[in-house]
Amino acid sequence: MNTLTLSHLKTLFRIEWKLFHRIRANYVFVVLVPVMLLAAMRFVQDQMDLAEHGLRSGPLMVSTATGILLIFSLYSSVTGLYVARREELVLKRLRTGEASDPVILAGGASMYVMICLVQVLVVAVVLSAMFGTAPRQPLSVALALITGIALMTAMAAATAALCRTVESVLVATLPAIFILPMISGIYVPREVLPSPWGDALLYAPLSPTIDLMRSGWTAELSTTDSLARGVLAVAWTMLFAWIAVRRFRWEPRT
Repeated sequence: MNTLTLSHLKTLFRIEWKLFHRIRANYVFVVLVPVMLLAAMRFVQDQMDLAEHGLRSGPLMVSTATGILLIFSLYSSVTGLYVARREELVLKRLRTGEASDPVILAGGASMYVMICLVQVLVVAVVLSAMFGTAPRQPLSVALALITGIALMTAMAAATAALCRTVESVLVATLPAIFILPMISGIYVPREVLPSPWGDALLYAPLSPTIDLMRSGWTAELSTTDSLARGVLAVAWTMLFAWIAVRRFRWEPRT
């Protein structure tokens, strides 16, 4: 990454950061809503017999929090950002400059990436202290965060391609918001499901990230298994990135 690219990314980050602070309601969505959902998931998991399936609350809550924050703080926010900037003709004007298309999209999402990353790290530290546990595989945690952020950003760009207006973002993101957590082991661990279901959901888009994050505290995945989960996450990311490249619109549809 050259100096000019870094300069473009920093400029786009500063712009989005200033715009974010102008609307105080943003804090409610990216801070309060995930916390409320996390509390709700804690209640749901308390109703499950986790010990019977060899699961521990601490690592499970960390992976659950990671999945929730990636979806709500990153995916849904970045999808709305891309559509809003397209409707405002910001993306169209940026393309007339020196920044490349990937840099424009990455720079726009960078502010939400930072917010999501800070949220995940803070929640992980708090939960680790609460449950008296610490990461045993830091590399798995790093791989989980990298793959999760890349996947959610690519999925946001692909989803934005389906949206005609900002108002349509809510409808377009509903499938991911409601279905993705249920099939990726976020709301309900796959271990508590019947084997055929659990085995099939192993290949859901966000499952590799959730597995890697939990393994960071439990060390349940070997190096080979971790790499395999990482490859699957990269494959999903490339698929959504390919859709975004082919379908993403840089100006409003007339």
